Amino acid sequence: MPLPTPFTQLSGEWKGVKRLYLNGESGPEISSPSRMTIAKVSRDTMLMLAYTWKYEGLPHDGVLLLCHDEKANVATAAWGDSWHMNARLMQCTGTIESGSKFCVRGSYAAPPEPDWGWAIEINIGEVNRLEIVMHNISPEGERFLAVRAEFSRVG
Repeated sequence: MPLPTPFTQLSGEWKGVKRLYLNGESGPEISSPSRMTIAKVSRDTMLMLAYTWKYEGLPHDGVLLLCHDEKANVATAAWGDSWHMNARLMQCTGTIESGSKFCVRGSYAAPPEPDWGWAIEINIGEVNRLEIVMHNISPEGERFLAVRAEFSRVG
């Protein structure tokens, strides 16, 4: 099933700022220019977001692949990033809220501690504006802001 219309209309080039929070909102905020290309894939049933950013002067990139099962009202995503995930894709599951907010959660190993959670929200705001927010979630359920990226359409 295709994604809701607000998502299928995102194809194109985007630019913005990625803010990395190393210790939640209380820790240092590290800002970096970011570019993103959004494209419909798999016969328009999925959306691929490929982005770039920098940390300590080194280039990084990542990809988010979004999908939606309208009948089951289940949103899924696969996420990988050269700094956050490196050699693995995180599988995430969630919902689409109000037709314009993609909300999914996954988890990652943090040995010797229990797995931590990761939440990704993609918010379509005003026309030609997009926000991606990511939270770390402790094994106890406490949420910590990890990433806030704001983009505007190029052109």
